[in-house]
Amino acid sequence: MVSKAARRYANALFISAVEQKAIEQIKKDIDLIRNTILSSSDLRLFLRSPIVKHEMKRAALDEIFGGKIQKLTGNLIGILSEKGREYLLAGICQGFIDLYNQHHNILEIDVTTAFELADDQQSSLLKELESVTGKNVSMSITQNEDLIGGLTVQIADVKIDGSARFQLNQLKNKFTTSVV
Repeated sequence: MVSKAARRYANALFISAVEQKAIEQIKKDIDLIRNTILSSSDLRLFLRSPIVKHEMKRAALDEIFGGKIQKLTGNLIGILSEKGREYLLAGICQGFIDLYNQHHNILEIDVTTAFELADDQQSSLLKELESVTGKNVSMSITQNEDLIGGLTVQIADVKIDGSARFQLNQLKNKFTTSVV
């Protein structure tokens, strides 16, 4: 969940990116920053630490992202550092991605399968999801053998569970609650 403060910064960044016709470049910056933060628990702790001075945080962010991001994105990091709000960076990234997806009519969907899907199965599933939702679907697929068979689809807060495990649990509940 994105905080109100992070959402405001993300919205300001998005509007600036649209005005400067740099939305795709800023999206690449945001992806880089988000992936870097998500892949490093040390960096997340560092950015949240009240003990570390803001100047040190700014220097570290400049070292990590310097020369790799657009000026507009760098300015955002500078503003966050001045205000001592570096901890909002991950939330701002998520908020920006949400706005980007909304702007481009993209819906992120997480699919979990029991077995690896072949390319033709993936493309068929993608086409079906786009047909049902009426949006451009960005689909991430993970594998979880505990599902036994079938798949689950997560769209925002809605989960559609078509796994064999879920169906077996439904049958189990039905049999245990039935009076013989």
